[in-house]
Parts: sequence; C-alpha cells; structure tokens
Amino acid sequence: MIVSQHVLPVFLGLLGLVLGSAVSALAYRLPLGISWIRGRSACPSCGTQLTARDLVPLVSFALARGRCRHCGAPVRWRYPLTELISAAWLVLLHLHVGLGWAYPLLVLWGLMLVTLMWIDLDHQLLPDALTFPGTLIGIAAALQWPGGARHALLGVAVGSGILWLLAWSYWKLRRVEGMGGGDIKLAAMFGAVLGWQQSLLTLFLAAAAGSVWGAVLMVRGRGDRRTALPFGTLLAPAAMVAFLWGNDLLWTYWSLFTRR
Repeated sequence: MIVSQHVLPVFLGLLGLVLGSAVSALAYRLPLGISWIRGRSACPSCGTQLTARDLVPLVSFALARGRCRHCGAPVRWRYPLTELISAAWLVLLHLHVGLGWAYPLLVLWGLMLVTLMWIDLDHQLLPDALTFPGTLIGIAAALQWPGGARHALLGVAVGSGILWLLAWSYWKLRRVEGMGGGDIKLAAMFGAVLGWQQSLLTLFLAAAAGSVWGAVLMVRGRGDRRTALPFGTLLAPAAMVAFLWGNDLLWTYWSLFTRR
C-alpha cells in the first residue's frame, strides 16, 4: 500500500507528460485544419518529420537544448511548459478527487482547457469542437456528485449568463463587440464543473489577471485601454485554479470579510 501511494503519482505524472505532448499537437493543428489523428509531427521551421527521439516529453527538449535537432531553430518553451502543466493537473486532480469515475472525465476537461488557452492566445479563437464536448464532459463529471445536476445547471447559467450580459451591454453602449461568443461557451464548459460560486471566482481571477496583463502592456508601450486581450487564455487556467483551490480561496476571503 505504501509503495502504491508513491508509485501512482509518478505514473500519473508521466502519463500527464505524454498527454501534454498530445495537447500541444492539438492546439497547433486544430485551428489550422490539420488532422490531429493522422500525420507525423514535423518541425514548424524546416518541415522535417520528427522521430520518437524528438518527441520524448521534456527529455528531447532538454537534450536538444531547446532547439530543433535538424535545423537548429528554437523550440518554443510552450511545449515543455504544457507537458508540465498537464502532468501537474493529473497529479493534483488525483489528490483532490481521487480515482473515482469523475477522475478521467475531469482529466479530459482540464486538458481541453489547456488546449483552449493556447489556441485563444494564438488565434483569438475558442473552437466549438472543444467547448461543446468539453461542456458535455463537464456535465457528465458533475453528475458523479450528489446534487450534480443542479450544481452544473447553476454553474452554466451563472458563468455563461454573466458573460452574455456583459457582451450584450457592451454592444448596446458602444456598438462594438467586446466579448466573443466563444468566451460565453467556454464559461458554460467550466461552469458545469465549478458550479455558480467557483464560476464567479473564475471570472474574478481572470479579470484580475487581465488587468495586470493590460497594465504591463501599457507600461511597455505595447497596448492601451482598448487593446483586446484573449480572455479565454485567462479564463481556462483560472477555472483550473478555482477547481483545485477555489474552496480555500473563498473561505479565506470570507474569513477576512467577516473579521471586518
């Protein structure tokens, strides 16, 4: 039993590294219309097909010193970072919910959020091909818990409803689209798992991160108050943080509030 308690997190971490590599491939190929299932991976710079030697998570990147082994072009740090995020998600999720029926569903849900985070950063796009099945997976996961149907319904209504109301109000006031429909669909995806309270926390965390991001851009002269930020890139990791630590964050905030 003691051995399994040590071995299982290691196994999940290694599995997460492999799945993180798949997430990177999906995030790159899906917006470009390239099949994620068929076709060998290739260097984006020189087009050389990559072999198994080039695709070992973390190890290949480290041995090649962050460069393509064939042409020497830099490999984006995003790839090992995604692998680490995915590995951390599988391990932390196991510590948070155990290995029940909800676990594999939540693994997929989180990895899809990571994929959406990168796609929105690169293309300002949140594909329905991920948000729709992600919402269904989230609902399926929520149904594994007592009162899960009500939990999911309220989360979807509050998360997507608030963003829809903000988008509608911005359009009415300025006649300019301030938020895309993809953000609203993404809110339904995370709302199904998080419920209404942690959905509000997710929106707050993403908005706070967006304020910091926007301020940094303005200080560096690379943006102004009208600069559009890929909100999905902020919402996706905020939802994962809210799921893992949201109750602690809400309890801490409530404790501080009641003391005042």
